[in-house]
Amino acid sequence: SNVFATMFRDFGEFWPHVFRSYTTILIAFACATALGVTLAAVLNNFKLLGVALTPYINMLCTTPVITLVPLVLLMFGLGQWVIILAVTLQAFPILNMNAITGFSNVETIKLELMDSLRATRVQTFRYCILPAARPHVFTGMKLSGIFAAAACMISEFTGGSRGLGAQIIAYTQFMEMDKAFACIFFVAFIGLFLYLSVSYLENKIIKWKI
Repeated sequence: SNVFATMFRDFGEFWPHVFRSYTTILIAFACATALGVTLAAVLNNFKLLGVALTPYINMLCTTPVITLVPLVLLMFGLGQWVIILAVTLQAFPILNMNAITGFSNVETIKLELMDSLRATRVQTFRYCILPAARPHVFTGMKLSGIFAAAACMISEFTGGSRGLGAQIIAYTQFMEMDKAFACIFFVAFIGLFLYLSVSYLENKIIKWKI
């Protein structure tokens, strides 16, 4: 009860940090989505490039972002855009892997139909491969949103002076546990909002899915 009372009573104190973390997660998620889907489409159409780059993408997916943040800060300095870059590096590989799985598992009969209609590679991707792979893409987007929220907090723990992650560390150091837990709830609400937004978009676009 103290935590929820603190969230409402001191909302003016939390708001700048909520807004900072929300914009960081949203921008990084958008960048991860665009990069993940575009790169998946390229790798699906150029198999040799896919073989060359897939190990590095897998490595990014399994490497904790906390190990990347110090290197990114050393290379590019401090600031919100550096954290956005770190979060994007953590969030896009899981989406990319799901998108590639969807693009690579389209039913052969559908591809043969497009080939019999003499569709170009672009037309085949637009009208056949992409619609068939949408469930995988949206699953990757949901996972990417979760990764983005977690990576943002870790990045702010390590290299941020603003944002909910940095505030959790600051409040914990001064034993203001009600405010620290309030920040944790704000992070949970941001992650839940992002997940539900993607789910809503999925239901609107994939109307045939049960």
